[in-house]
Amino acid sequence: MNVDEMQKKLSQKATKEPEHHFENLYGLLCHEVWLRVAAHTVLQNKGSGTAGIDGMTKSNFLGDPDGYIRSLQELLKAKTFEPEPVKRVYIPKPNSEKKRPLGIPILLDRIVQEALRMILEPIWEADFSTHSYGFRPNRSTYDAMTYIGKRLASSAGQAYQWVIEGDIASYFDTIPHRRLIKAVKKRVADRDIRDLLWKFLRAGVMHQGTTKATLSGTPQGGIVTPPTKLQTFFFGVRIARIRIDPKYDVDLIPSHFYPLH
Repeated sequence: MNVDEMQKKLSQKATKEPEHHFENLYGLLCHEVWLRVAAHTVLQNKGSGTAGIDGMTKSNFLGDPDGYIRSLQELLKAKTFEPEPVKRVYIPKPNSEKKRPLGIPILLDRIVQEALRMILEPIWEADFSTHSYGFRPNRSTYDAMTYIGKRLASSAGQAYQWVIEGDIASYFDTIPHRRLIKAVKKRVADRDIRDLLWKFLRAGVMHQGTTKATLSGTPQGGIVTPPTKLQTFFFGVRIARIRIDPKYDVDLIPSHFYPLH
């Protein structure tokens, strides 16, 4: 199997047929080559040295890579694969006294998540707006800044006059699982893929030895988080009214937010 070629086919199909429902994707996930490419990508990440709740790191995996890949393949084919709870850690938020919760999956779960991303991302990419930049291949916040900077500095008639910053409070913590899977279903008809995503969403978190159920939200830090949240995360805003007070403070009254896809 050529993974790049298969991803290109998924992308082309999604682009050509915006209403197409993809079936028979789960077989890709179970393919040895697909899993090996996913494992290679995960192991190249600097976070591969950080263990989840089982203590396994990159060096442990490299002790028997063929055995671990074979085990994952067998579990996925039998549909008995069960993700472990993610390890909850907290890191400081920039310019804030609050801390950001991160979820660290075990290494084997990260490999399966990466294998899922390799399937889903080419499909989602065909649907997204050219104006969204977060968590997308070959795009970054720097690209967004460059785009905005050129529009603000332009002397043409299309120059922008306003920059609006929006933030969805506790977004990662509040994503509704059923609505998310319903959004995925619009493109992914393969029930086995959706069931596996559901398992990851419901895997739970462990903090200081205590496991807590996850009934909503997705853990920040998991590979599968960006691809699954893309259907709801990127948004635009329509402005209903602009008021400028005598001190030149500007109040923007948004009428509603809408997804950029």
